[in-house]
Amino acid sequence: MNRIHILQNPMQNKLGPRSTLLFAISILVATAFGCSNPAPPPRPRLFASAEEVELNFGGRTFILGDNDRIAEVRQPGWPKDHFLRLPFWLGINVLIPGVTQPKEGDYYVISEAALEKPLGAPDQWVIEAGSTLVKQEAVFVTTHTHYVTPGKILPTIVQFVGMRSFPRADGKNVAIAELHELSLPMKWTLGGNIPPDYARYQL
Repeated sequence: MNRIHILQNPMQNKLGPRSTLLFAISILVATAFGCSNPAPPPRPRLFASAEEVELNFGGRTFILGDNDRIAEVRQPGWPKDHFLRLPFWLGINVLIPGVTQPKEGDYYVISEAALEKPLGAPDQWVIEAGSTLVKQEAVFVTTHTHYVTPGKILPTIVQFVGMRSFPRADGKNVAIAELHELSLPMKWTLGGNIPPDYARYQL
């Protein structure tokens, strides 16, 4: 007759039958709760991803919505309720509640900005950009648009690429943000011609 050997958990010998039962029940309870409470789904992104922005607006014009806190951008052919969200460019180290420090590589919409002066390289300008109350100088590098006169800039989607250093008259350096154009200027939707105080450009 064959003998059947029952393999026992070493813990059974140490804990005893009652403790072994409690141990088994605790494992079953933990397993049941683990299966019935899956991890919560990730929160939806507040802003569009880089891939979405580049695919939909790279080298294209766009329409800007009426939200003055978050830029709601859409292609001209999209319905009004279909858009992507982007942050407005407010500058560096701006002390406004709820505004986070801009991150290199991220995309922003410059609005209420103006060309201040050209730099030595082609299609590079110093601009004043930010909120209505606080504006900072930034380097604006265009890749699709060739500005021929100074003035206000139509809202444009840009990428923050880092800080550029410039020498000052006193010998020290000053660093200002550098923004690269991604989209074409916003499509004018207010009727009539673009006002004369806006910068003129060629594509």
